[in-house]
Order: sequence, then C-alpha cells, then structure tokens
Amino acid sequence: MKSDLKKNLLDNKNRLGIWGCGYIGFTTAVNFAINGVKVVGYDINKELIKNLNNGKIPIPNLDYWLGFPIDSLIETKLFHATQEVSEMLSSDIKVHMVAIPTEKNGEPFNGYLIDVIKNICKRISSKDSPDLIIIESTLTPGNVEKILVPAIKKAGKDPYTDCLIGVAPRRDWFHSPEKNLKNLPRVVCGLDKKTTDYVKDVLSIVCDNLITASSIKIAELVKSVENSLLHVPSVYAMQLARAYPDLDIKEAFRLAGTHWRIPVYYPSMGTGGYCVPVSSKYVKLGATNPEILTIIDETIKFDEYEPRFIAEIVKHKGGLKVGILGIAYKGDLKVHTLSPALSIIDYLTEMDIKVSVHDPYYSEDEIKDITGCSYFSYPDGLSQFDTILIIPAHRIYTQTPREILFKYIKEVRLIMDNMGAWDKFREDFKESGISYNMVGDPNWCK
Repeated sequence: MKSDLKKNLLDNKNRLGIWGCGYIGFTTAVNFAINGVKVVGYDINKELIKNLNNGKIPIPNLDYWLGFPIDSLIETKLFHATQEVSEMLSSDIKVHMVAIPTEKNGEPFNGYLIDVIKNICKRISSKDSPDLIIIESTLTPGNVEKILVPAIKKAGKDPYTDCLIGVAPRRDWFHSPEKNLKNLPRVVCGLDKKTTDYVKDVLSIVCDNLITASSIKIAELVKSVENSLLHVPSVYAMQLARAYPDLDIKEAFRLAGTHWRIPVYYPSMGTGGYCVPVSSKYVKLGATNPEILTIIDETIKFDEYEPRFIAEIVKHKGGLKVGILGIAYKGDLKVHTLSPALSIIDYLTEMDIKVSVHDPYYSEDEIKDITGCSYFSYPDGLSQFDTILIIPAHRIYTQTPREILFKYIKEVRLIMDNMGAWDKFREDFKESGISYNMVGDPNWCK
C-alpha cells in the first residue's frame, strides 16, 4: 500500500518536519533536502538554529560525511530551521521525523518524546489525511505501545487513522562517507501493515535498503540489541585488560580477531556517546524477565566504574597536574554525551588533583561550562603537566610531529592513552624517561 505522502513531499505540496536537529536529525534533514524535499527542522538550541540558517554545519567534520554544502539548501529554501513549535504545527507538515534524545543523565528518558507526540497531536484534524510519525531515536522495547499510543489516544487521536506511528532506528558511521542513510540496511516497522508501508514509502526517498521487522516491538529492540552487542564485548575487553595486567591484551584480541566469526574489540577507559552506554539499560528496561540479564547488570556496573579506576591509577602513579586531551567520546566528532572523559575529570577533581582540558572542537567557554576546569592551548600548554591523559584520538593529536610534541612535554612523566594516539612515539617516550601506557599494554594499570 502506498499513500500520497511520498509524492506530496517530492512535489513540495507538503514539508517534512524534523524534531531535533542534533547530528542524527540534521543529517536526516539534509538527506531529504538533497533529494528535493522541503524540510523544516526544530530544536531548542538557539545558537544551533542560528548557525543552521546561516548555512553552517553544526558538528565539525560532518561536511566530509555529507559530501554536500548546506548553504545552497538554505538559499533554495529546501531546508529551514526553527525554534518555534508553532511552525512545526503548520498544516503542510504531514510527515514528522523524531530524532530527539531519549536519555537523560545516562538513563532512558521518555519526557522529550512524549512532549513531541503531544505537540504533533495538537495540529491533527480528523478531517485531514493522517500524519505520519517516524521515530529515529532509540526506544525502550515496548514504549510505542505502552507509552506513545496511550499519549496519542489521550490527545483524542486515533493511532491507526489520525496519527500513524512507526520506528526506523538510525544506523550511521560518521567516520565513513560510504556508511550513510542511502547505503546501510535499515530496519523499519509501523503499528500495522498500512503504517509500515507508509514508513517504507517515505524513507525510500533517502534509503535504498529497508528491512521490515515482524512487529514494532522487534524493531524497537533491534537498535538496543545492536548497541548492547557492542557494549558487552567492549566491557569484556576492559575486564580482560585488568584481569591480565602483565600481558598485551590488545595483541590477544587482534589475534583472536583472525578467527572468521570473531570481531576485534579493544579495551578502553569506558564507552561513550548517546547509544552504547545506555543500550543495555534499554534492553533490560523493556524485558519481560529483566532479572535474567545478569550479563547486562555486570556490563553496566563495570563500564560506569572504569573512569574511576583510571583516575585511581593516575593518583597511584603520583599525578599532580593533569592535562586532559579531548572530552568528545569519539575522535573528530563534537559529541561529549556520556564521554568517559567527563567522569574521569570529575573523579580526578574529587581527589584534589589539578586538571586542565583541551579539545579542538570546543571553545574555552564551552570547556569551562562542561567540565568546570580551565582550558589550555595545544601543544604549547602541555609544558605545565606531569601527566597527560588522551581520551579520543582526534587527528590534531595523532598527527602532531614528534619535534613539536617533545618540545612541550619535558615535565611530563606519565602518559595514559585511551586509543593509541601517540603509540608511534612509544620508544621515544621510553628514551625520555616518560611512562607511556596505552590501555591494555602490559603493566598498564600497575
């Protein structure tokens, strides 16, 4: 079954509404706009809206992933951003993509999502053709039927005739342009077959490989399972690095990864981002028998403790003045949500260790607001520290020439490297009397 939704979007009789203009919602907006659909994006961040309407990409390096400048989309009025909910309730917006956060303080949270559903229901008239809501955000399995459908009904609308709802969790990898909305397989489902067909019809504008789940609850579960299948082995790698502190655990994982059925994971200072750290919590929260998921319990517990363990190592090894390189959870992406760097900074500060922070993607004021710590310039600011912690492997760190780096680290005695940003200088550090420890190295935590 097909509706007029796709045709009306492509003919610009209707606009597409994007609720949430973070990197998920923004990239959705751009992909539809590139294909000729008029898009309006909503967000509460005033500065973000201003930058978008000036043609500025809100997250560094996304221009590489998108492969398309957005200023032309602004000029041709294919994309427009707003802070006004009233504009999102315009009668010509019939398709709503929802890409708002569904976590708060590291826990699953539905408040923002319910607010969006309530707002959408305000504009729907039973005389109109139905509106379609497609949720890209991660959901606790069962939340559509347990929370969103009752919210729609409470607003006096019918989820099968007035306000159709489907889910289509995002799969992206912003470090690889070829891993994008067009190419990657995407799981979708609606409350019923009619809605599922509508969802597939609309998403086919930007997605070539759509896979239908048997039920909306399965579609909800898939996203959390995908990320928890990254979460659990990632934490297992952390555990092995501490269980075998005298061995090179990275080598062990690399060699284990030569088996055709085993992906390679490496130990770290903790997981981060919107998805992975919370994924196991979504899975457990939606389970019929959550007490069975003991592996998830231990995964969450260990992952949340790992940053404290890193801080304790720094204290044990005598770090007094610590420079933190990077607060983002991933290299060359301006996203610090649930980054282990933030917890490490908090624990070090609690231990009365002096901490300063650098991240090339954040301003001095942003660093102070987010961490409560002072900002230092790179690389010259390294000269003030006895200890350096490198969290994400930003290119500015990995590509620093040896001559420049060693000019400024003469007082440094300890380096802890999360992802191996300075691994190539390992022998040089040894000759200079600097203890270099990449997570998972032999004796890295002794």
